Amino acid sequence: MTSTLAAAEARRGASAAWAALKVGAGETLAAWPVLAGRCVFFVILLLVLSALWDKVAAEQLPGTLAYALPAGGLALYIGATEWVTLSLPATHLRLEDDIRSGGLEPHLLRPKSYLLQVLSQNLGAACVRLTALGITALALLAASGRAWPPAEAFPRLLMLGVLGVVVGVLLYALAGLMAFWARRVLPFQLVIQKLMFLLGGLYAPVTLYPPLMEHVAKASPFAAHLYWPAAMTMEPDLFLIGLGWQVLWIVVLSAACLGLWRAGLAKVLRRGGV
Repeated sequence: MTSTLAAAEARRGASAAWAALKVGAGETLAAWPVLAGRCVFFVILLLVLSALWDKVAAEQLPGTLAYALPAGGLALYIGATEWVTLSLPATHLRLEDDIRSGGLEPHLLRPKSYLLQVLSQNLGAACVRLTALGITALALLAASGRAWPPAEAFPRLLMLGVLGVVVGVLLYALAGLMAFWARRVLPFQLVIQKLMFLLGGLYAPVTLYPPLMEHVAKASPFAAHLYWPAAMTMEPDLFLIGLGWQVLWIVVLSAACLGLWRAGLAKVLRRGGV
């Protein structure tokens, strides 16, 4: 009987999460001018950054790591990291708004998990952004005349890209949940964002870092967010390693979010407010 009830509860939770995901996707599609603007910004970023790295690779400056760059430069790598990071919704702002404004309390009266609903809705928005930006990237790659990565790289990049967004949503959720204790979550979000840029290898692969920093970066959740998906454009054979790190960090970050949520909720119920 207990297992039957647990299974029924799990099905209801999955159904509610799927419904929230569709709501997030629908809202993002409805705001198509914003989505189109994001795609235009994506194109401008790729044109500027790919030109920069092409220049660095062409110069082959002595005493630098230019010799270690891939033959085709870093255009594909940069395209993949920007594809993931620009697909990331502002999960922290939604959590901050609800927690600080008192909008959280009505959700606590509902049978659905508020935290799961927020995460699912943001993942729905991210999926639409991933699709739109991915189509934009493929069109730009075709127009540029650059060499395409191996065929097996695309499904691997897609899978790790989606999981990378999940990691990013969970990282931003951690920042948003700090609203239970801090008036503004912007400082936490900025720290996480800058670590994404640095340890995630947003503008350059972490394999170009000094050895110690490279190992630290690869083992961090920030590499699971950006580096491991983008690495598929250069070394598709690293797929299983990247997948393993992503699954590990999704489990760890999910547990951390749940722990913060329960601690924050206990604080609200005990004191009657944030």
